[in-house]
Parts: sequence; C-alpha cells; structure tokens
Amino acid sequence: MTASRTARTARPRTGAAPRGPAPELVLVAAVAILCGFGLVMLYSASQVLSITRFDHPWHYVGRQAIWLTIGVALALVAARIPLRVWRDQLAWVLMGAAVLSLGWVAAGEISRRLTGSLLPFVIQENDATRWVGTASVRFQPSELAKLALVLWLARDLSDRGRDLGTWRGLRAPLGAAGVVALLVMVGDDLGTTLLLGLVVVAMLWMAGAPRRTIGALFALMAAGAVAAIRFLQGFRANRITAFLNPSEHTSGAGYQLLQSQIGLASGGLFGSGAGYSRAKWGFLPEAHTDFIAAVIGEEFGLLGTLFLVTTIAIFLGAGFAISMRATSLFGRLVAIGITVWIGVQALINIGVTVGLLPTKGITLPFISYGGSSMMLSLMGVGVLVAVARDR
Repeated sequence: MTASRTARTARPRTGAAPRGPAPELVLVAAVAILCGFGLVMLYSASQVLSITRFDHPWHYVGRQAIWLTIGVALALVAARIPLRVWRDQLAWVLMGAAVLSLGWVAAGEISRRLTGSLLPFVIQENDATRWVGTASVRFQPSELAKLALVLWLARDLSDRGRDLGTWRGLRAPLGAAGVVALLVMVGDDLGTTLLLGLVVVAMLWMAGAPRRTIGALFALMAAGAVAAIRFLQGFRANRITAFLNPSEHTSGAGYQLLQSQIGLASGGLFGSGAGYSRAKWGFLPEAHTDFIAAVIGEEFGLLGTLFLVTTIAIFLGAGFAISMRATSLFGRLVAIGITVWIGVQALINIGVTVGLLPTKGITLPFISYGGSSMMLSLMGVGVLVAVARDR
C-alpha cells in the first residue's frame, strides 16, 4: 500500500479540539431546512395536479408529510444503532431485502417482455418497471439498494486482509455491486445505475484502491451506459438527442427540458413569488417530482436556486467532515458513501433541470415527491449520525 493510500485509510487524530459546531449538527440542520422547504415547494408544485385528480390541493403534500414523519422516525432509530450492528448484522439484512425486491421487479420486467404481463405486485409507470406494491401503496427497491450497497461495500472494503490493488481482492465487492446494478438496470433505471457506480468509485477511492482501478471502472461504466442507450430502450437515445438540441424536439423528448428552462428563465433574480409558478399549470410534466427545482427557480428566482444549492453544499461538507473524523475505516466508508449518494443525486437532479445533463428520472432528495426516496434518504442521514456518534 502506498503512502498516499495509507493516509486516506488511516488518518491520525490530532490533539487539537475541533472548532465550530459539530458536523452532525450542521448535517441535521441542513436536512431539516431542505425537508421544510421541500414541503412548502411540494405543495406549491402539486396543488394544481392534486385539485385536478383529487378535488383538493393537499393530496400530495399530505402523503409526503406522512412519509417525512416515518423517515424522521427511521432516522432517529438509525442514529441510535451502534455502528458494529450496522456492520455485522443489518448490512446483511438490508442487502438481502434489496436483492430480493430488485430481483422480483426484474423478474416482473422479464415476464412483461416475454408474456406481455407483469408479475403480481410489480408496477410499471411511464415505460419503467421500478416499483413493488399496489396502486395506492408502492415502494421503489432501488432506493433501498443505495443504502444497502453502501453498508455492504463498507463492510467488505474495510476488511484489512483485502488487497485492493488486485482484481482478485476486488472480486467480492465489485461482484455485489455488479449484481445490484444489473438488477436496477433490468428495471429500466439507468440514472440510478450510474449513480450507484459513482458511489462505488468514491468508496473504492477512499478505501485505497489504485488509480488504474478507478480509471478502469470509469471506462467500464461509460461503456455500459453507451451499450444501454444503444441496445435497450430507444427513449434513452431520444433523450440524449433532445438534450443536445432541445429546440428541435419541442413537442417530443425536448419538451420537458424546454419548459423547465422557460420556468427558470422567467423567475429572473428574485422569482415570481411563492405559489405563482406558471409551469405547474400543466406546462411542465413531473413538476412535483423530477423537475421541482424548476418550480423553485421560477418562484424564488436565481437567489432561491442558489439557496438550494448552498444548503446541499453544506450537507456535502458536513458529510465529508463526518467521514474524515470517523474512528474506523468502516465508518469512514459508510459516511463517504451516503454523502456521495445523497449529495450527488441532488446535484444530478439540478443539473438535469437546468439542462447540463440529459433527463434521468432522478428525484431531488428531501424535496421531490416520493415516499421511498424520502424515507431511505432520512434513514441514511440517521446512519451518518451514528457514524458521528461512534467516538
């Protein structure tokens, strides 16, 4: 192991007392701001759709409030569970649950392609098979897979006997990551697959994997993404084409991006005011989910968008600080994995909204409508606090 990798995996502690508030307090404060702001913006972005479908404006925000309450409870419980329990017991449980649920969704998608019908409790929406449950209560297994994979990889990579400089030493962690990524991909979720890949790369880097391995993984991810776009669903290629030149796809794949950009542009510096978005009146599809950042930009302008990005940056900084202060390699890897997962997912969502990235179908954590994302993201925050408490 080189000196630089040794420094990444075993940083000595200094005797100086840290200055400023504890990073876990900053983390919780940032998440609380995002969740509160998210409820307000979700009500604004969803009220027109809610009235149209359910004759009252509170349907989506009411359900989100319930999921938020459950998520906070999960976070409180997760924060009090000792880190050794997450490593030795719960990593197995969550990984098993994630693989089983993802496997059932993947089997449902295969059944649909072969026979034309889904398996029981497998739900398809907008040409994507990503959920299990019923019409009124559903769960997205890929959200569970994010936390499960972080814990599982941290457990494997923190094994001091594992040689990360050889492919033999990486076979077990990369095999687990490959299985999860493949199952997510079969469920037609390329965006989450690529996000998981970035999380894996970040954790490998923190664990001390050599640069040539990181570069090879990036090349493999790029090749897999190109293959998926080329040989699987044609709508992905349409999204790429629309991303490169949205003005030529105003009535097709580029419509959503153009409406998002129109909303952001019309917000100007200070915005049109809370509740005064025009995009949510049927112009912007998925205004309350994937493109809620466009409603934020329209109603609160550039300043509101910068406030959102700054709060996410504070979350990232606090998560990285928790990782650097962790007393064990397992805790350090868990913290970096969860921070990259939630923070980079948020930045990808905003990048899609402003047109820097092709449309991915990835939610904005703590803000977009969605129970699975809200509950598992908050549970991940609880695990981050557990890492910080493990002194």
